[in-house]
Amino acid sequence: MPVSHKNKQRNTSIFLAIFGAFFLLPGLGLLFFKAIPNLPRLFSPQTLSGDDFESTVAAGIIGLLFSLFGGGAVYWGLKKPSDDAALLDSDTPWLGRKKWAADSLKDSFALTGGLIWAFAIFWNLISTPALFAFSDELGKGNQLIWFVLLFPLIGLFLIGTAIHKTLDWRRFGKMKVRLEPYPGALGGDVAGSIHLATPLPAGTPIEVSLDCVRHYSHSKNSSQSIVWQHNTLFEPMQSSRSTTVQFLFEVPAGLPQSSTGDSSYHVWTLSVSAELPGVDLVRQIELPVFPSEEKASPSFRLNLKALTNDADSVDTPFADNTGQEQAIIGDHRNKGFGTGVFIGLLFTAIGIGLAYFIGHLQKETFLIAFGALFGFIGLAIFSYSMLGRFRHYYLRLSKPMLEFRFKSLFGGKVVTLNYDGIAAVTTESRGSMTVGNKHYQFFNLGLKLKSGKDLRIGDRFSRQQVEKTAQALAQNLGVGVEEKASRISRLSQKV
Repeated sequence: MPVSHKNKQRNTSIFLAIFGAFFLLPGLGLLFFKAIPNLPRLFSPQTLSGDDFESTVAAGIIGLLFSLFGGGAVYWGLKKPSDDAALLDSDTPWLGRKKWAADSLKDSFALTGGLIWAFAIFWNLISTPALFAFSDELGKGNQLIWFVLLFPLIGLFLIGTAIHKTLDWRRFGKMKVRLEPYPGALGGDVAGSIHLATPLPAGTPIEVSLDCVRHYSHSKNSSQSIVWQHNTLFEPMQSSRSTTVQFLFEVPAGLPQSSTGDSSYHVWTLSVSAELPGVDLVRQIELPVFPSEEKASPSFRLNLKALTNDADSVDTPFADNTGQEQAIIGDHRNKGFGTGVFIGLLFTAIGIGLAYFIGHLQKETFLIAFGALFGFIGLAIFSYSMLGRFRHYYLRLSKPMLEFRFKSLFGGKVVTLNYDGIAAVTTESRGSMTVGNKHYQFFNLGLKLKSGKDLRIGDRFSRQQVEKTAQALAQNLGVGVEEKASRISRLSQKV
């Protein structure tokens, strides 16, 4: 029997209150029994000894942080829920969510920025003592103290991120979205108007993306996968004080509706971005999307200003078959390449530092083994990124023969096929990735042979590009297009 939203709210409140108490009570104990009684001695002639001073300061910092974190959790657990549990279990569940109770929605950018500032301050408070202990520990010959400096460096990065969020807020303010129809319709349209309280430069293209992402968890593991994704460029309507962008996506029927947190739920997210001088526009907002098949009004469609996507402006391979060899390049080919190389090199450098400069010099077998493992992981990440970047696919159609050529850093192969031996052109989802606020879903392009074998002829496509390329290739070969079932992980099978 499914658990009602009312019971879920009650269980969540109880959990937060108890969880917060485990931090709040020890934090208050450190403050009132250790830090506060010794506070006057910090500013009096009767100073504390070195050890007492360090323990008092540590008790004050840890007690304050535990009290703030635990108190916040207890507060959120005891406060009245903002959502209406009765409506969440009704035929109009979107009305039960406070943020969806009207057709005009607001993003939570200010709250997100505040949380980033809070976490940045929290991180820097707990990492600052490492700076005070650095010189003493280094003088004692403790080389591991060098790695403790990573924590203050991460703290500086968090402060920089918080400052960037603040500049973003000062420039663009709160983003508002008015849906038409409301809510967004499965089997119909997800459409509406985006309002920004600042004028953007004339002619600025706004990229709007609509994603349906499944979140699922089992035991201590959690993951997410993109169910459906589409993006389009739109031209904004500008005034001297604000910017309005109209958007529209035709969403197929049969996709999952918006659902709330559980072991498996779906979130529909509207992402808005634009490259601008200074701070770029990057915003996200969760939308209510439910089955209704309702369409946007004719007047709304008349005023819509959709632009040509970069992916649409690029010539689709095989659209005009000239008999020449054509490169098959996925439009997501470079996504994550720089991040993978950076993380791989960073892990490798840390592993070498641990294994040689600390473990070997101090004759610590554990550090040598741990550093070697760290370096091996980094080298694997770096190698995987480089192999993907230098993997190339080529195809030449010369009816009735097809020639496929594959190249990589370690060689390649050439395959020649007769059109009669090809059963279908296939597309297959091969995972997704989140970079910042954007989701990317990767697709492979392949050929299904009548012999029962499969041949991959391209990778790292977006859904839009792989569908266009597959249709053009299938038309030339005189076969159909098949979408292969995604490889389901063990985690998702258990949910």
